[in-house]
Amino acid sequence: MKNSFYFLSLLLTQCFNLATYGQTNQVALEQVQMYSSIRPEGKYWHPTASQIAAFANTLDSALFNPLQLQRDTSYPTMLKILSKPNQIGKLVIDWSKSNSSPFHAYLEVYELQPEQTFSNSMVNIEIPKKDSIQSTWFLTCTILDENKKPVFQKTILIGMIPIATQGIGYPINIPVTTPKSLFKAIQSGIGYFNKQGEDLEYIEAKVPISFATDNFIMPLLQAKPRIKVDTSKGFIQYTQKNTRVLLRVPGATMNKIDTKDKTINNPFFAILPEIKKRTSTLFKEYYQAIQPLRNVSENKDYTLEAYIEFNPMIDPELRATPPIRFLPDSIHKLFSDTNLIGRFKVIEQPNNAGWMYNSNEIYNGYDSTTIFKLNSNYPKGAILFSKSVEGTIGKDAFKILFNKDIDLKIIYLNNVAIMATQGSNKPTNVIPIEQVDQPSISSLLLLMAFSEIFQSPN
Repeated sequence: MKNSFYFLSLLLTQCFNLATYGQTNQVALEQVQMYSSIRPEGKYWHPTASQIAAFANTLDSALFNPLQLQRDTSYPTMLKILSKPNQIGKLVIDWSKSNSSPFHAYLEVYELQPEQTFSNSMVNIEIPKKDSIQSTWFLTCTILDENKKPVFQKTILIGMIPIATQGIGYPINIPVTTPKSLFKAIQSGIGYFNKQGEDLEYIEAKVPISFATDNFIMPLLQAKPRIKVDTSKGFIQYTQKNTRVLLRVPGATMNKIDTKDKTINNPFFAILPEIKKRTSTLFKEYYQAIQPLRNVSENKDYTLEAYIEFNPMIDPELRATPPIRFLPDSIHKLFSDTNLIGRFKVIEQPNNAGWMYNSNEIYNGYDSTTIFKLNSNYPKGAILFSKSVEGTIGKDAFKILFNKDIDLKIIYLNNVAIMATQGSNKPTNVIPIEQVDQPSISSLLLLMAFSEIFQSPN
């Protein structure tokens, strides 16, 4: 990798200027040369012929025309994919088919790790968002005259910053974005080539995150609309089908159960047999959790009554055994005002049903019609859920799956996935999956999904 640093440093320290001519001269865009030190075996950075043409058209308007140069469109620009880092910065000159042009241009495009770029002092630019940059791209345009003398050379450094979009799934760090967005960013960077300014300029490109394909979340949420949720005023607010939904999740209360009081005067006497079934209750504490819920839009109040076990001896960072566990079976209750309308149970770490994500294929997390296969052989990863809340409301069965890894919750009604929602303690968006004839139940299930009693302890 030292060779790549040497040649890039050499490029960045050279300064040339193209003289202004009285008439327009032809220039042949000889070659686009590309390499990635992050994923040299990858294919995501290999441009298509149409993308090469887009690069050339951008150079026409940004650089060639202002320099009074006209690109020879009859000459096909060649693409050269480098295979070794020591090839960076080396231009192989062959003008046998373009010797009639007095000027010859080369475009070099290289991807390097941000820490390699910054730690080796390759650039002397104050970059405020270094921690947000996941890849850096060097774009260098060189123009040679007929004597092979450089008359213009300039480098654009692009810091790629991935940003959240409508995509949902398992994000991929490398590549930081999909090829379509990558080449769009590179093309925008090419637009910064001009005859004025510094010989090295730095720009930032905010690009959408890329996601691994999977066999569960991707087909379930394929092209489904994302509805933004406003939680800034303490409510869950969003609009669906011209109907405003306004919900609120008040704070839950915890009542400690005295397990040593075996008298009928103990307000939790009825639950003591369930606690007695637990093994190794030493150090453990038991609580009744009361979670109020309110559907403001429909002026309805609900309450969850649940019973939990707290083990203070367990590290909450350990995934295998959470410190807070719900007592088993359907002893947990759901009330509408004071009327019992349902029961539920909580299954910690439910079994995976063969759901996997594939880091060898990426897409934009929204529309899976375009999937890009990487030249990699990563093992597939299991899609794991931290808990499943399952029960009944009247005659309707429901289930809420909690995926802590990507802050996703999927809501089922009568074995049909009806809604997904993203967000940790508060929803950021709602994704309708199937139309529901009972909006009150879907709103109630959304309230349950963001109840305090189901959130991970801090």
